[in-house]
Amino acid sequence: MAEQFVELLGMAPTSIDGGELKFVRGSLCTTLSIWKDRYDRSLFGWMVHTDHCGLGDRMDGFGGVGIRIDHHSPSGDAGPADIPPAACYPWPAGSAPLASAVSADVTYYGPPSLRFVRDSHDLGLLLLADTHVHRDGVWSFAPANNEPSRLAKAILLARQCGDQDLERAAVAKLRNRGEKPVARRPDYLFRQAVADWSRQYAKATGIDLSDLAKLKRKRPQYPDIP
Repeated sequence: MAEQFVELLGMAPTSIDGGELKFVRGSLCTTLSIWKDRYDRSLFGWMVHTDHCGLGDRMDGFGGVGIRIDHHSPSGDAGPADIPPAACYPWPAGSAPLASAVSADVTYYGPPSLRFVRDSHDLGLLLLADTHVHRDGVWSFAPANNEPSRLAKAILLARQCGDQDLERAAVAKLRNRGEKPVARRPDYLFRQAVADWSRQYAKATGIDLSDLAKLKRKRPQYPDIP
């Protein structure tokens, strides 16, 4: 099936491993994954995820530093961020070709999904987005419940890349949201959640996020980016 996807996409992947097609472009690694429904093996779906290559291995346990791109309007503002979209295509029997609906969707949604993230700076801005971002008929998946972790990842990415503009944008959002509670957790402030995620990310990557970890204090001092 992967070979049929390649033909429909009109784009040669860097590598193919089973149902995963990887496309490397600069510092970005985009993966198109074909997967079977866990409850109904007669159905399958496909999804695209773009990560920063330089942080991928170290942050693998946290889902990488990246964003998922959906080819249907996403839901899940309060649901777990790691749940894939619903499988909605019939798995072809034997060597049968893909159904026309599958071919049409892959041809239409595939290329803009693979090109959705423009560069590492754009990836950081997508991580900072307040909600799902719509471009060229596809969407980035940015549920409200993982905003603190996404913001911490954006700052991690900014420091990995030396992108001060991205870091300024992240700190501005952090200052704006810091004293507000995390979605559905009135006793847990946004800055405290960012601090908790930052400790874990710093341990995994060796990148200094100690100033963010201090946001857990009662009297926090927010980062000051020149």
